[in-house]
Amino acid sequence: MGRTSFRWSCAAGSVVAIQGVLVAALIIWALVTAAPGVQGDAGSDFLDEKETQVRLIANQVEVNDAQTCELVQSCSGSGNCSRYSCWPLLRESFQCVDVTNNKYCTSQSGNGSCTQLRADYSKSYIRLPIFAATELSSLPVEISNSICSQRQLNPTFQNISAPTSFTLMYFGAVDGSFRGFPGREENMSDCLNYDPRIRPWCRAGISVTKVLVVLIDDGPSMTNTLPAYFNLPTTYLAVAQNIAQQLLQTVSAQDYVNIIMFNNVGSFELSASPVLVKGNVTSDLNDHPELDPLETALLNQNGSNQQGPSNLTAAIESAFSNLKAASPNASKIIVVLTDGVFASSENVTLPESLILASNVKILLYKLPQADDLDIYLSNNSLLNSICRVNGTFEVIQKDLTNPLYTVRSYFSYLAATLEVAVNGKPLWSNIYQDFEGIGYNITSVTSPAFGSDGQLLGVAAITVYINELGTLTDLVTTALQNRTKGNVYPTIVIANCSIATASNSIPAAQQCGSIAPPANGGLCNMTDFTSSLESMSCCSTCSAPGNASTVIIAAVNSPSRTVPKYVGAIVGGTIAGGLVVLVGMSVLRRGFCFSKENHNPSVLSSESEVVTMSVLSRVFCFSKGNHNPIVSSSERKQQDDIQEDRESPAEDSDMPLPPQRD
Repeated sequence: MGRTSFRWSCAAGSVVAIQGVLVAALIIWALVTAAPGVQGDAGSDFLDEKETQVRLIANQVEVNDAQTCELVQSCSGSGNCSRYSCWPLLRESFQCVDVTNNKYCTSQSGNGSCTQLRADYSKSYIRLPIFAATELSSLPVEISNSICSQRQLNPTFQNISAPTSFTLMYFGAVDGSFRGFPGREENMSDCLNYDPRIRPWCRAGISVTKVLVVLIDDGPSMTNTLPAYFNLPTTYLAVAQNIAQQLLQTVSAQDYVNIIMFNNVGSFELSASPVLVKGNVTSDLNDHPELDPLETALLNQNGSNQQGPSNLTAAIESAFSNLKAASPNASKIIVVLTDGVFASSENVTLPESLILASNVKILLYKLPQADDLDIYLSNNSLLNSICRVNGTFEVIQKDLTNPLYTVRSYFSYLAATLEVAVNGKPLWSNIYQDFEGIGYNITSVTSPAFGSDGQLLGVAAITVYINELGTLTDLVTTALQNRTKGNVYPTIVIANCSIATASNSIPAAQQCGSIAPPANGGLCNMTDFTSSLESMSCCSTCSAPGNASTVIIAAVNSPSRTVPKYVGAIVGGTIAGGLVVLVGMSVLRRGFCFSKENHNPSVLSSESEVVTMSVLSRVFCFSKGNHNPIVSSSERKQQDDIQEDRESPAEDSDMPLPPQRD
C-alpha cells in the first residue's frame, strides 16, 4: 500500500469524519499487512523466550542435583513432599485457565467440549512409569532421590509461568519420573503409566539420528537365574531381552535398529536388515508398528545350549553389515548385553581398526554371575581394547525393575553428542497432536540437564499450544521452520572411554551414604478420598458429569492469549499515524486488562462502573469467549472471604500409605 498525501481544506466536520475513516484503515493495515520480516521477528521473539525459559529449568535441575543429599535429608520434613498427580490432597487451591479442550469435562450447555481447566500454580505434580507406580511404597532409590531433589524446581516454574496463557513446563528424569507444572489432576491410566523417556519430546531432546545395533549374548550361562541380591526371579537372558525391548521404545524417526544374538557358534540377526523407524506425527504415543516383527523375534529367543565362550569379536564384525547398510551420516552405536562369561577364561580383543575407522561407539553392559570372581574384568585385556576404541564398560548392579536406567550411559552419550551437534541450543520437536487432549497442534522445546559427572539427569521441556497463540499462531509456525528440530545428525564422535571399576561404581542407594529417602519416596500421602477426577478438573463454566466438587477453588479468569508483549513487533514498520493509534489503544488496553505481570483484576466501586468497564474491556481485551476480567467490589470481597477461610495446603503426614484411588 502506498502512502498518499492529503491537503486538508474541508470543513471541520468533514475533517473529523475523514480522520475517523483513516484511523480505522491505518489500524487494519498495521495489523494485517505488516512487513513479513517484522512478523518473523514476533514469532522468533516468542520462541527465543521459550528457549531461554527451558534453559533456566535445565540449569536449575543441575543445581538441584548437586544438592541431592541435603534435599533428600529434608524431604520428609513438613511441607517438603511432592504431589502425586492422582493422590489428591485436602484444601488445595486451583485456578481456572483457558485451554482448547478439557477431556474430563463438558460445557454446561452441552454443546461442546469444556474450554477451561483447573490447574495448580502453587506446585508441580509427579507422574511415574508403570513399574514404579505399582510399587509406590518402595520406589527405586534413583526415583526417590530425583523426586526429593527436583522439588526445588517449583520456584523456577512459578517465576516463568502464569495462568494468563496456559503452557506446560516439565522435567522428565532419566530415571523415568516426571514433574509437570502447573499441577493437574490425572486419571489413573495417565497417572500410573507415564514414562517420559519414550515420549517424542524427550527422545528428540537427547538423541541424534542413529543406527543402533543391540548384541545379546545367548550363551548357555545366560539362561541361569539371577542371584538373590537382584531381587528379581528371572534369567540373565530375560533381563537382556527386557532392556532391549525397552530400548526399542526410545528410538526416533529416521533411526535404524537391529538386534543380533551371539554365542560360541556364531551370530544371528533378528531382522534380515536394519529396520528404519518411520515418522509418527499423529500423537505423542510411541507407535511404530514397523518394529513389531523385531520385538516379536526378540521375545521368542530362549537361549543357546552351545557350550563354550560366546564370540563377541565375531558378533561385532557381523554388526558392521547393518551399520554400513543404514544412513552413512548417522551416529553408529553398538550396545552389548552380556554376563561376561566369555571373558572369564581368556583375553578378548575387539576389531579395533574397524571400529575406529567406522566411528562406532561401543557400550558393553555386564550382568555378573553369582560365582563371578572378576566382576570388573580387571584381569582381562578387553578393558584396554574398549578404551582404545573410546568405548564404555559398565557393570549392571542397579535395580533391574528400571531397565532403561541400567543403560543410563547410553542416553548420556546420545545427549552429549546432540549438545555438540546443536552447539548447546535447545531443540524443538516437530508439530504433533496433543495426546493429553488439552490442545490440538503442539510443539515442545527441550534442553538436557547433566550432572557434575557428565551423566544425563533428564530433559527439561516446555509445550507450546500452537492453536492457543491467537495472532501469533501463524508467526510462530513460520518461525519454527528456522529452528533446530529433530533428525539432527552428529558432527563428531565424542572420543572418551569410560571404564567401570569397583571404586567408581557407586549404586544410587549408596549415593548419600546413610541418608535415605523417606518411606513414601518423597510423595505426599493422599488425604482427599472423596473428590472425583471431574470435580477437581472442571471449572464453573464446565460440568462434571454426576459429580459436585468438594474442593475449594480460586477461579481466575484467563486473559488474552495474544501475548501483548509481542504486539509492538507485529505493528513495527507501519506508518507513523497507525503506530500512534495503536499506542493509544495500548494505553487504554493496559487500563482495562491485566497482563502476565498483573494477574489481579481491577476492583470497581459500583455495579454501573462494572457494566461500563466490561463493555470497554471487550473492545480492548482480546480474550476468548465471555471472560470478563472486571470484578465488582462486592464480588472481590466474596473472593477475599473465601481466600481467608482457606486453610494452608496439606503437608506431609506420618499416616500409612493409602490405597490407590480407582
